[in-house]
Amino acid sequence: MSVFNHSLFPSSFTLLILWVLCLLTGLYLGVFRSMIDRIRAGISTPPGEGSKAGKLLDSILGEPNHARPLHVEAALFSSLQLFFGFFYLSLTWNDHSPLEYVISFSLAFFSERLFSGAIPKMFASGSKNHVHLAIGYPFALIARLLTWPFSFTLLKMEDLFSSSGQNGEQGETEDNEVADHIRTLSREGSNLDPDIAEIVGNTLEMGQLKVQDIMVSRKQVQILDVTDGLEKNLEIARTCGHTRLPLCEGDLDHCLGIIHVKYAFRLLSKGSEKLSLRSITKAPASVSAEDPLPLALRKMMKWKVHMALVGDEFGGIDGVITLEDILEEVVGEIQDEFDADEKDIEQLNECSWNISGLTPLHELPEELGIDEEDEEVTSFGGLITQEFGKIPEAYETLELRNLKVTILEADETRIGLAEVRLLKPNLEESES
Repeated sequence: MSVFNHSLFPSSFTLLILWVLCLLTGLYLGVFRSMIDRIRAGISTPPGEGSKAGKLLDSILGEPNHARPLHVEAALFSSLQLFFGFFYLSLTWNDHSPLEYVISFSLAFFSERLFSGAIPKMFASGSKNHVHLAIGYPFALIARLLTWPFSFTLLKMEDLFSSSGQNGEQGETEDNEVADHIRTLSREGSNLDPDIAEIVGNTLEMGQLKVQDIMVSRKQVQILDVTDGLEKNLEIARTCGHTRLPLCEGDLDHCLGIIHVKYAFRLLSKGSEKLSLRSITKAPASVSAEDPLPLALRKMMKWKVHMALVGDEFGGIDGVITLEDILEEVVGEIQDEFDADEKDIEQLNECSWNISGLTPLHELPEELGIDEEDEEVTSFGGLITQEFGKIPEAYETLELRNLKVTILEADETRIGLAEVRLLKPNLEESES
Protein backbone atom coordinates (compact mmCIF):
# COMPACT_ATOMS: atom_id res chain seq x y z
CA MET A 1 0.00 0.00 0.00
CA SER A 2 1.34 3.43 -0.87
CA VAL A 3 2.38 5.72 1.96
CA PHE A 4 1.73 8.73 -0.28
CA ASN A 5 -1.45 10.02 -1.81
CA HIS A 6 -0.20 10.16 -5.41
CA SER A 7 -3.28 12.05 -6.54
CA LEU A 8 -1.76 15.12 -4.91
CA PHE A 9 1.24 15.09 -7.31
CA PRO A 10 1.44 15.93 -11.03
CA SER A 11 1.34 13.18 -13.59
CA SER A 12 4.37 10.98 -14.05
CA PHE A 13 5.10 12.61 -17.44
CA THR A 14 5.12 16.10 -15.87
CA LEU A 15 7.39 14.88 -13.08
CA LEU A 16 9.74 13.37 -15.66
CA ILE A 17 9.97 16.67 -17.59
CA LEU A 18 10.64 18.63 -14.38
CA TRP A 19 13.24 16.10 -13.27
CA VAL A 20 15.08 16.25 -16.61
CA LEU A 21 15.07 20.06 -16.58
CA CYS A 22 16.48 20.11 -13.04
CA LEU A 23 19.12 17.54 -14.00
CA LEU A 24 20.24 19.67 -16.97
CA THR A 25 20.28 22.85 -14.88
CA GLY A 26 22.27 21.12 -12.14
CA LEU A 27 24.66 19.75 -14.77
CA TYR A 28 25.51 23.15 -16.26
CA LEU A 29 25.60 24.88 -12.87
CA GLY A 30 28.20 22.23 -12.01
CA VAL A 31 30.16 23.05 -15.17
CA PHE A 32 30.28 26.75 -14.22
CA ARG A 33 31.26 25.93 -10.62
CA SER A 34 34.02 23.54 -11.71
CA MET A 35 35.30 26.04 -14.26
CA ILE A 36 35.49 28.78 -11.61
CA ASP A 37 37.43 26.46 -9.29
CA ARG A 38 39.88 25.66 -12.10
CA ILE A 39 40.38 29.34 -12.97
CA ARG A 40 40.96 30.28 -9.33
CA ALA A 41 43.48 27.45 -9.03
CA GLY A 42 45.28 28.60 -12.19
CA ILE A 43 44.54 25.34 -14.03
CA SER A 44 42.34 26.95 -16.69
CA THR A 45 42.15 30.40 -18.22
CA PRO A 46 38.91 32.42 -18.47
CA PRO A 47 37.09 32.30 -21.83
CA GLY A 48 36.98 35.30 -24.10
CA GLU A 49 35.51 38.44 -22.60
CA GLY A 50 33.21 38.86 -25.58
CA SER A 51 31.17 35.75 -24.80
CA LYS A 52 28.14 35.89 -22.53
CA ALA A 53 29.41 32.94 -20.53
CA GLY A 54 32.74 34.74 -20.06
CA LYS A 55 30.99 37.84 -18.72
CA LEU A 56 28.99 35.72 -16.27
CA LEU A 57 32.18 33.99 -15.11
CA ASP A 58 33.93 37.35 -14.68
CA SER A 59 31.09 38.67 -12.52
CA ILE A 60 31.26 35.56 -10.29
CA LEU A 61 35.07 35.67 -10.10
CA GLY A 62 34.80 39.27 -8.89
CA GLU A 63 32.85 38.15 -5.84
CA PRO A 64 34.62 37.37 -2.53
CA ASN A 65 36.23 33.93 -2.41
CA HIS A 66 34.92 33.00 1.04
CA ALA A 67 31.63 31.81 -0.47
CA ARG A 68 31.42 28.94 -2.95
CA PRO A 69 30.31 30.07 -6.42
CA LEU A 70 26.63 29.57 -7.27
CA HIS A 71 26.20 27.69 -3.97
CA VAL A 72 22.57 28.77 -3.43
CA GLU A 73 21.58 27.85 -6.98
CA ALA A 74 23.33 24.48 -6.81
CA ALA A 75 21.79 23.61 -3.44
CA LEU A 76 18.26 24.47 -4.59
CA PHE A 77 18.41 22.53 -7.86
CA SER A 78 20.05 19.55 -6.16
CA SER A 79 17.08 19.47 -3.80
CA LEU A 80 14.64 19.71 -6.71
CA GLN A 81 16.43 16.89 -8.54
CA LEU A 82 15.98 14.63 -5.52
CA PHE A 83 12.36 15.71 -5.06
CA PHE A 84 11.15 15.24 -8.64
CA GLY A 85 13.33 12.17 -9.26
CA PHE A 86 12.13 10.40 -6.14
CA PHE A 87 8.44 10.99 -6.80
CA TYR A 88 8.68 10.19 -10.51
CA LEU A 89 10.39 6.87 -9.80
CA SER A 90 7.93 6.13 -6.98
CA LEU A 91 5.01 6.46 -9.39
CA THR A 92 6.53 3.86 -11.72
CA TRP A 93 6.24 1.08 -9.14
CA ASN A 94 3.13 -1.07 -8.79
CA ASP A 95 3.33 -2.33 -5.22
CA HIS A 96 4.75 0.86 -3.59
CA SER A 97 6.53 -1.13 -0.91
CA PRO A 98 9.11 0.50 1.44
CA LEU A 99 11.92 -1.22 -0.49
CA GLU A 100 10.75 0.39 -3.71
CA TYR A 101 10.83 3.82 -2.06
CA VAL A 102 14.38 3.17 -0.86
CA ILE A 103 15.39 2.17 -4.39
CA SER A 104 13.67 5.28 -5.83
CA PHE A 105 15.51 7.57 -3.44
CA SER A 106 18.83 5.84 -4.12
CA LEU A 107 18.43 6.19 -7.89
CA ALA A 108 17.43 9.85 -7.54
CA PHE A 109 20.41 10.47 -5.23
CA PHE A 110 22.99 8.84 -7.50
CA SER A 111 21.63 10.62 -10.58
CA GLU A 112 21.93 13.95 -8.72
CA ARG A 113 25.56 13.19 -7.78
CA LEU A 114 26.34 12.10 -11.33
CA PHE A 115 24.83 15.14 -13.04
CA SER A 116 25.95 17.71 -10.45
CA GLY A 117 29.38 16.29 -9.62
CA ALA A 118 31.19 13.83 -11.87
CA ILE A 119 29.98 14.89 -15.33
CA PRO A 120 30.46 18.68 -14.80
CA LYS A 121 34.07 18.15 -13.70
CA MET A 122 34.68 16.04 -16.80
CA PHE A 123 33.17 18.72 -19.08
CA ALA A 124 35.10 21.56 -17.37
CA SER A 125 38.44 19.78 -17.73
CA GLY A 126 37.89 18.82 -21.37
CA SER A 127 39.04 20.65 -24.48
CA LYS A 128 35.44 21.60 -25.35
CA ASN A 129 34.70 23.37 -22.06
CA HIS A 130 33.92 26.62 -23.92
CA VAL A 131 31.15 24.80 -25.79
CA HIS A 132 29.61 23.48 -22.58
CA LEU A 133 29.81 26.96 -21.03
CA ALA A 134 27.98 28.43 -24.02
CA ILE A 135 25.27 25.74 -23.83
CA GLY A 136 24.99 26.12 -20.07
CA TYR A 137 24.79 29.92 -20.04
CA PRO A 138 20.94 30.08 -20.36
CA PHE A 139 20.55 27.44 -17.63
CA ALA A 140 22.92 29.26 -15.27
CA LEU A 141 21.33 32.65 -15.97
CA ILE A 142 17.77 31.36 -15.41
CA ALA A 143 18.89 29.59 -12.23
CA ARG A 144 20.38 32.83 -10.88
CA LEU A 145 17.19 34.74 -11.65
CA LEU A 146 14.93 32.11 -10.07
CA THR A 147 17.01 31.82 -6.92
CA TRP A 148 17.61 35.55 -6.46
CA PRO A 149 14.95 35.87 -3.68
CA PHE A 150 16.63 33.01 -1.78
CA SER A 151 20.12 34.47 -2.26
CA PHE A 152 18.98 37.93 -1.15
CA THR A 153 17.23 36.54 1.94
CA LEU A 154 20.21 34.38 2.93
CA LEU A 155 22.61 37.31 2.48
CA LYS A 156 20.50 39.46 4.81
CA MET A 157 20.36 36.64 7.34
CA GLU A 158 24.15 36.21 7.21
CA ASP A 159 24.63 39.94 7.75
CA LEU A 160 22.24 39.81 10.70
CA PHE A 161 23.93 36.83 12.36
CA SER A 162 27.47 38.04 11.70
CA SER A 163 26.80 41.56 12.95
CA SER A 164 28.48 42.23 16.26
CA GLY A 165 26.81 45.55 16.85
CA GLN A 166 29.88 47.49 15.72
CA ASN A 167 30.34 49.42 12.51
CA GLY A 168 33.33 49.03 10.22
CA GLU A 169 35.08 52.05 11.66
CA GLN A 170 35.00 50.58 15.16
CA GLY A 171 36.27 47.27 13.77
CA GLU A 172 39.23 49.01 12.19
CA THR A 173 39.97 50.78 15.48
CA GLU A 174 39.91 47.44 17.26
CA ASP A 175 42.38 45.96 14.76
CA ASN A 176 44.72 48.90 15.31
CA GLU A 177 44.47 48.55 19.06
CA VAL A 178 45.20 44.82 18.90
CA ALA A 179 48.21 45.40 16.63
CA ASP A 180 49.57 48.13 18.93
CA HIS A 181 48.96 45.94 21.98
CA ILE A 182 51.01 43.11 20.46
CA ARG A 183 53.89 45.46 19.75
CA THR A 184 53.70 46.92 23.27
CA LEU A 185 53.83 43.46 24.83
CA SER A 186 56.96 42.60 22.86
CA ARG A 187 58.68 45.80 24.03
CA GLU A 188 57.73 45.20 27.67
CA GLY A 189 59.52 41.90 28.04
CA SER A 190 57.04 39.43 26.61
CA ASN A 191 58.36 36.07 25.38
CA LEU A 192 57.16 37.06 21.91
CA ASP A 193 60.10 37.89 19.65
CA PRO A 194 59.98 41.59 18.63
CA ASP A 195 60.35 40.75 14.93
CA ILE A 196 57.49 38.25 15.13
CA ALA A 197 55.37 40.79 17.02
CA GLU A 198 56.00 43.35 14.28
CA ILE A 199 54.97 40.89 11.57
CA VAL A 200 51.79 39.93 13.45
CA GLY A 201 50.92 43.59 13.95
CA ASN A 202 51.52 44.37 10.27
CA THR A 203 49.34 41.41 9.27
CA LEU A 204 46.43 42.70 11.37
CA GLU A 205 46.75 46.19 9.91
CA MET A 206 46.95 44.83 6.36
CA GLY A 207 43.22 44.12 6.48
CA GLN A 208 42.55 47.87 6.38
CA LEU A 209 44.56 48.45 3.20
CA LYS A 210 43.24 48.36 -0.35
CA VAL A 211 45.03 47.43 -3.55
CA GLN A 212 45.31 51.08 -4.56
CA ASP A 213 47.32 51.81 -1.39
CA ILE A 214 50.31 49.67 -2.43
CA MET A 215 50.02 49.14 -6.19
CA VAL A 216 52.71 50.31 -8.61
CA SER A 217 51.14 53.12 -10.65
CA ARG A 218 51.05 52.73 -14.41
CA LYS A 219 53.66 55.47 -14.91
CA GLN A 220 56.18 53.39 -12.95
CA VAL A 221 55.46 50.08 -14.69
CA GLN A 222 58.06 48.87 -17.17
CA ILE A 223 56.25 47.29 -20.13
CA LEU A 224 57.22 45.53 -23.34
CA ASP A 225 55.56 47.06 -26.40
CA VAL A 226 54.78 44.50 -29.10
CA THR A 227 55.18 47.22 -31.73
CA ASP A 228 58.83 47.90 -30.74
CA GLY A 229 60.24 44.68 -32.13
CA LEU A 230 61.84 41.66 -30.52
CA GLU A 231 65.40 42.99 -30.19
CA LYS A 232 64.41 46.14 -28.28
CA ASN A 233 62.06 44.24 -25.97
CA LEU A 234 64.73 41.65 -25.16
CA GLU A 235 67.18 44.43 -24.31
CA ILE A 236 64.62 45.91 -21.91
CA ALA A 237 64.12 42.49 -20.35
CA ARG A 238 67.90 42.09 -19.91
CA THR A 239 68.49 45.44 -18.24
CA CYS A 240 65.36 46.21 -16.21
CA GLY A 241 65.98 43.61 -13.49
CA HIS A 242 62.36 42.39 -13.42
CA THR A 243 61.40 38.76 -13.94
CA ARG A 244 57.85 39.46 -15.12
CA LEU A 245 56.80 42.16 -17.56
CA PRO A 246 53.46 43.07 -19.17
CA LEU A 247 53.40 42.70 -22.95
CA CYS A 248 51.25 45.52 -24.29
CA GLU A 249 50.09 47.04 -27.52
CA GLY A 250 50.95 50.68 -26.98
CA ASP A 251 50.13 51.06 -23.28
CA LEU A 252 49.00 49.18 -20.21
CA ASP A 253 45.31 49.58 -21.11
CA HIS A 254 45.95 47.17 -24.00
CA CYS A 255 47.83 44.46 -22.13
CA LEU A 256 48.16 41.21 -24.09
CA GLY A 257 49.57 39.18 -21.22
CA ILE A 258 52.37 38.75 -18.69
CA ILE A 259 55.76 37.41 -19.79
CA HIS A 260 58.22 35.61 -17.54
CA VAL A 261 61.56 36.61 -19.06
CA LYS A 262 63.19 33.24 -18.29
CA TYR A 263 60.92 31.58 -20.87
CA ALA A 264 62.04 34.03 -23.54
CA PHE A 265 65.75 33.53 -22.88
CA ARG A 266 65.28 29.78 -22.51
CA LEU A 267 63.80 29.61 -26.01
CA LEU A 268 66.60 31.80 -27.36
CA SER A 269 69.21 29.52 -25.78
CA LYS A 270 67.64 26.59 -27.63
CA GLY A 271 68.14 28.36 -30.94
CA SER A 272 64.58 29.54 -31.63
CA GLU A 273 65.08 31.92 -34.53
CA LYS A 274 61.49 33.16 -34.78
CA LEU A 275 60.63 33.84 -31.16
CA SER A 276 57.16 35.35 -30.72
CA LEU A 277 56.58 37.10 -27.41
CA ARG A 278 52.83 36.65 -27.86
CA SER A 279 53.26 32.87 -27.78
CA ILE A 280 54.80 32.86 -24.29
CA THR A 281 52.44 35.29 -22.58
CA LYS A 282 50.17 34.20 -19.78
CA ALA A 283 46.67 35.65 -19.70
CA PRO A 284 46.72 38.69 -17.37
CA ALA A 285 44.87 38.42 -14.07
CA SER A 286 43.05 41.52 -12.88
CA VAL A 287 41.99 42.84 -9.48
CA SER A 288 40.09 45.98 -8.57
CA ALA A 289 41.82 49.00 -7.07
CA GLU A 290 39.11 48.96 -4.38
CA ASP A 291 39.70 45.31 -3.41
CA PRO A 292 40.85 44.84 0.20
CA LEU A 293 44.45 43.64 0.25
CA PRO A 294 43.66 40.23 1.85
CA LEU A 295 41.06 39.59 -0.88
CA ALA A 296 43.57 40.45 -3.63
CA LEU A 297 46.11 38.13 -1.98
CA ARG A 298 43.60 35.25 -1.91
CA LYS A 299 42.72 35.82 -5.57
CA MET A 300 46.33 35.83 -6.70
CA MET A 301 47.14 32.71 -4.71
CA LYS A 302 44.08 30.92 -6.12
CA TRP A 303 45.03 31.94 -9.66
CA LYS A 304 48.70 31.14 -8.97
CA VAL A 305 49.91 34.45 -10.41
CA HIS A 306 52.70 36.68 -9.11
CA MET A 307 51.57 39.81 -10.92
CA ALA A 308 48.08 41.18 -11.56
CA LEU A 309 46.74 44.24 -13.35
CA VAL A 310 44.83 46.76 -11.23
CA GLY A 311 41.65 47.87 -12.97
CA ASP A 312 39.69 51.06 -12.32
CA GLU A 313 35.94 51.64 -12.36
CA PHE A 314 36.01 52.79 -16.00
CA GLY A 315 37.65 49.67 -17.40
CA GLY A 316 41.16 51.13 -17.63
CA ILE A 317 44.33 49.96 -15.87
CA ASP A 318 45.69 52.00 -12.96
CA GLY A 319 48.85 49.93 -12.47
CA VAL A 320 50.02 46.52 -11.30
CA ILE A 321 50.38 44.68 -8.01
CA THR A 322 52.72 41.80 -7.20
CA LEU A 323 52.87 39.24 -4.45
CA GLU A 324 56.12 40.88 -3.35
CA ASP A 325 54.29 44.19 -2.85
CA ILE A 326 51.78 42.49 -0.56
CA LEU A 327 54.44 40.53 1.31
CA GLU A 328 56.40 43.72 2.00
CA GLU A 329 53.40 45.08 3.91
CA VAL A 330 53.90 42.20 6.35
CA VAL A 331 57.66 41.66 6.59
CA GLY A 332 59.01 45.02 5.44
CA GLU A 333 61.06 46.08 2.43
CA ILE A 334 62.52 43.19 0.40
CA GLN A 335 65.64 43.87 -1.64
CA ASP A 336 67.38 41.58 -4.06
CA GLU A 337 70.57 41.89 -6.10
CA PHE A 338 68.76 44.02 -8.71
CA ASP A 339 67.41 46.60 -6.25
CA ALA A 340 69.49 49.70 -5.77
CA ASP A 341 70.91 49.80 -2.24
CA GLU A 342 69.99 53.40 -1.51
CA LYS A 343 67.81 55.25 0.93
CA ASP A 344 64.69 57.11 -0.11
CA ILE A 345 65.77 60.04 2.10
CA GLU A 346 69.40 61.00 2.68
CA GLN A 347 70.13 64.04 4.86
CA LEU A 348 73.06 66.01 3.48
CA ASN A 349 73.23 68.68 6.19
CA GLU A 350 70.96 70.58 8.53
CA CYS A 351 69.00 72.21 5.71
CA SER A 352 69.17 69.87 2.70
CA TRP A 353 68.23 66.31 1.71
CA ASN A 354 68.36 64.00 -1.29
CA ILE A 355 64.85 62.58 -1.67
CA SER A 356 63.59 59.88 -4.03
CA GLY A 357 60.56 60.83 -6.10
CA LEU A 358 58.80 57.64 -4.91
CA THR A 359 59.03 58.64 -1.23
CA PRO A 360 55.55 58.72 0.40
CA LEU A 361 54.59 62.15 1.74
CA HIS A 362 54.13 60.83 5.27
CA GLU A 363 57.82 59.80 5.34
CA LEU A 364 59.16 63.26 4.46
CA PRO A 365 61.13 65.14 7.15
CA GLU A 366 58.94 67.35 9.34
CA GLU A 367 61.21 70.30 8.62
CA LEU A 368 59.85 70.49 5.08
CA GLY A 369 56.40 71.40 6.38
CA ILE A 370 54.45 69.20 3.95
CA ASP A 371 51.19 67.82 5.34
CA GLU A 372 50.05 64.71 3.44
CA GLU A 373 46.42 65.20 4.52
CA ASP A 374 46.25 68.47 2.57
CA GLU A 375 47.58 66.92 -0.64
CA GLU A 376 45.83 64.99 -3.42
CA VAL A 377 48.92 62.92 -4.23
CA THR A 378 50.82 60.40 -2.12
CA SER A 379 54.47 60.66 -3.30
CA PHE A 380 57.01 63.46 -3.33
CA GLY A 381 57.53 63.16 -7.07
CA GLY A 382 53.78 63.35 -7.60
CA LEU A 383 53.63 66.53 -5.50
CA ILE A 384 56.33 68.21 -7.62
CA THR A 385 54.62 67.16 -10.85
CA GLN A 386 51.23 68.37 -9.60
CA GLU A 387 52.57 71.76 -8.49
CA PHE A 388 54.22 72.52 -11.84
CA GLY A 389 51.86 70.71 -14.18
CA LYS A 390 54.64 68.70 -15.81
CA ILE A 391 57.52 66.35 -15.08
CA PRO A 392 60.64 68.54 -14.72
CA GLU A 393 63.79 67.64 -16.61
CA ALA A 394 67.03 66.53 -14.96
CA TYR A 395 69.09 69.38 -13.42
CA GLU A 396 66.13 71.74 -13.57
CA THR A 397 65.80 73.91 -10.44
CA LEU A 398 62.40 74.79 -9.05
CA GLU A 399 60.93 76.53 -6.04
CA LEU A 400 58.22 74.68 -4.14
CA ARG A 401 56.71 76.71 -1.29
CA ASN A 402 59.60 77.20 1.18
CA LEU A 403 61.82 74.69 -0.65
CA LYS A 404 64.38 74.86 -3.42
CA VAL A 405 64.19 71.65 -5.44
CA THR A 406 66.93 70.54 -7.85
CA ILE A 407 66.02 67.56 -10.02
CA LEU A 408 68.93 65.10 -10.07
CA GLU A 409 67.33 62.19 -11.92
CA ALA A 410 64.21 62.17 -14.12
CA ASP A 411 62.82 60.62 -17.27
CA GLU A 412 59.70 61.13 -19.35
CA THR A 413 57.52 59.21 -16.87
CA ARG A 414 58.68 60.12 -13.36
CA ILE A 415 61.08 61.94 -11.06
CA GLY A 416 63.83 59.66 -9.77
CA LEU A 417 65.80 61.79 -7.30
CA ALA A 418 65.78 65.42 -6.17
CA GLU A 419 67.88 67.57 -3.87
CA VAL A 420 65.69 69.59 -1.52
CA ARG A 421 66.98 72.61 0.38
CA LEU A 422 65.12 74.77 2.87
CA LEU A 423 65.08 78.42 1.86
CA LYS A 424 66.82 80.66 4.42
CA PRO A 425 64.06 83.30 4.75
CA ASN A 426 61.63 80.60 5.91
CA LEU A 427 64.16 79.27 8.39
CA GLU A 428 64.69 82.71 9.88
CA GLU A 429 60.94 83.26 10.19
CA SER A 430 60.46 79.91 11.92
CA GLU A 431 63.29 80.68 14.39
CA SER A 432 61.79 84.06 15.22
